[in-house]
Amino acid sequence: MTLLTEAVELLRAAAAEKFERAEVRARVDALRARHPEAGLRLLWQREEYDGSLHYDLLVRQPATDAGVVSLSWCPDDTLPWPLRGVQRGGEMLLVRVNGFELDVADAIGFLDLLWQDAALRDRLVDTCLVRLALDADGTELDDAALQEAADAFRRARGLLTLEDTRAWMARERLSDQQFEDLVAHQAGVARLRERVTAGRVDAELAADPGRYEQLRLVRVEAADEAAAARLAAAPDLLAAAAADFTAGVGPAPVLMTVTRADLEPVLAGDFVVTAVLGVQPATREAVSRRLFADWLAEQRAAARIEWNWGPA
Repeated sequence: MTLLTEAVELLRAAAAEKFERAEVRARVDALRARHPEAGLRLLWQREEYDGSLHYDLLVRQPATDAGVVSLSWCPDDTLPWPLRGVQRGGEMLLVRVNGFELDVADAIGFLDLLWQDAALRDRLVDTCLVRLALDADGTELDDAALQEAADAFRRARGLLTLEDTRAWMARERLSDQQFEDLVAHQAGVARLRERVTAGRVDAELAADPGRYEQLRLVRVEAADEAAAARLAAAPDLLAAAAADFTAGVGPAPVLMTVTRADLEPVLAGDFVVTAVLGVQPATREAVSRRLFADWLAEQRAAARIEWNWGPA
């Protein structure tokens, strides 16, 4: 039986039996084992219209041919092709508070000042670029790797028991599948970062270790020049800013850890006062994150970006 025939039969069975993703992944793994020469990538989409799962299979051709074959199967009794991706009217709704509804287009208008912050815009674009890179990579986590990633995710957030994890998922409105997707995505980002920075971290660290020293800072945005001068003259900036905040005459101080390479945007602002609380030696992790950030900046510069506010 040829790869094409087996792949079509797999997709037909998945649609007919309404397999969940775990079952389809297992069958794709078996197909991949029988045809190791072909790179297989499983894609899926849950239709918002009726909740059904639709699967596609990407088949990468051998090295002599750089093309990709896309396979899918649509039974007669499933959502018709013209309705795939259709939006309900309510999908433009962003949030409802005590009955008041705020849609996406209005929210973007209200957040106009935030959109002047390049960091916020870049973060959204970076998310798209990372997902594209992960799709192109084509590798998926096996069950053992996914469990390891989930354990690390929970430890990083102090979710040390099943009850803690379930409570956190409930607060974040995450289903089991959404939690698995989140963990898999974060693990994929870490894997992508390792690939992008491979062979460069040690050389970069050796060339300029001071650039990647980690500074523990307190940062305060004062209301005016006089307040900034008073805070700058205080022997303990953190204590002085905290006292102002408690008295209701100033903003809360912000504690952060940054490398020297990332210090410039932290110091930006009209009346910003900062103080260094401590310095830690450079680490490979800090270098890796900086190199990955530089790579993302290069990808953004070369990307075709189209912003769409609501239906516009």
